Amino acid sequence: MAEVEVAGVGQEQGSEDPILLLRERDGSRRYLAIWIGAPEATALAAAEVAATLPRPLTHRLLLDAVEAFGAQLVRVRLTAVVEGQFHAELDLTTADGGTRTVSARASDAVTLAVHQGCPIDASDDVLADAALPAGAVATVGGPDDETEDVTAASTDVEDEIERLRRELAEATPDDFRAEDE
Repeated sequence: MAEVEVAGVGQEQGSEDPILLLRERDGSRRYLAIWIGAPEATALAAAEVAATLPRPLTHRLLLDAVEAFGAQLVRVRLTAVVEGQFHAELDLTTADGGTRTVSARASDAVTLAVHQGCPIDASDDVLADAALPAGAVATVGGPDDETEDVTAASTDVEDEIERLRRELAEATPDDFRAEDE
């Protein structure tokens, strides 16, 4: 098992589908990309910023119910990838000192972990099957970003497009004739 942390929620280039990015905390700092739904992305974003809402959302409600029964979420584990779908388990301690494990969707498990502030682990098998090397993931804005800043590359491309537009606006048909004509 290796501990992972939420690196962010973003979108795959060319798609509007949200992706949850988890990053290995130590070692090679590999990434796990988990496709999630828009409601899950919204819930995770609210948990990350610790948004104070007038009424609890589902994940906060679930944690409040668990705590009302004297239990506590102590760890989330990503345990398997089956047919491209991540599986997770919630590790709970009970009021009598016992432990319980509950199966969960990865997106729900991670959102609960963010709300609770508990660790998230990924099994060695999950990392071996699904991890992306740090250099394969472009992220923007995190204090620990070790990847290229894609906004700088985007600005360079936009500047180049603008330059080409100006040249085309000023071009004449003679500019497109071969030199030997």
